[in-house]
Amino acid sequence: MPNADTIQQWLGEQIVPVFLIGFALLMGLVLVYLSALNRRKSLTRSRAGRTEDTFTEYLARYGFDEGIARSTYRYLQEKQQVSFPIEPMDDLDRDLGLDGDDIKTTLRDLLEQNGREYLPGILDSPLVRVVDLVRYIQASPRRLAVVHRRMA
Repeated sequence: MPNADTIQQWLGEQIVPVFLIGFALLMGLVLVYLSALNRRKSLTRSRAGRTEDTFTEYLARYGFDEGIARSTYRYLQEKQQVSFPIEPMDDLDRDLGLDGDDIKTTLRDLLEQNGREYLPGILDSPLVRVVDLVRYIQASPRRLAVVHRRMA
C-alpha cells in the first residue's frame, strides 16, 4: 500500500508535464483567437466601401428580390452582429461564424420578417452561403392571410 510520501512524490513529478500541456493548450487557443481577429480586420479592410446597397444591387442583377436581400443583410449585421461588410458568397459558418442553431434561427426569423412560410424540403442543398439563405427565403411561398367570415 502506498504511503503519503510516495503519493506526494508522484504528484510532484506530474505537475511539470501537466503544467506544460495546459500552457500549450492555452497558447493554441490564444493563437486561434488572434487569427480570427486578424481575419475580421482583413475582411473589413478588403471590403471597404461595400454596403447594404452594393449587396442588394449585386443580388438584384441575378433576379433576387431586393426587399429580401436588404432584410437578410440587416438581420446578419444587427441580430447576428457581423461586424464587417457582408458579401453574397460569404460562408455562413466559416466567414460569418454562425453555427447550425444560429442558421436555423436566422432562417426562421427572416421567413417571419418577409411573410414567408417555412417548408423544410423546399431546397435540396444545405444553406452554406449567404446567397443560399436569400434563395431559400425567396423560394418559400408567401404566407396566406386567413380570412374569417362571420355567418349571419
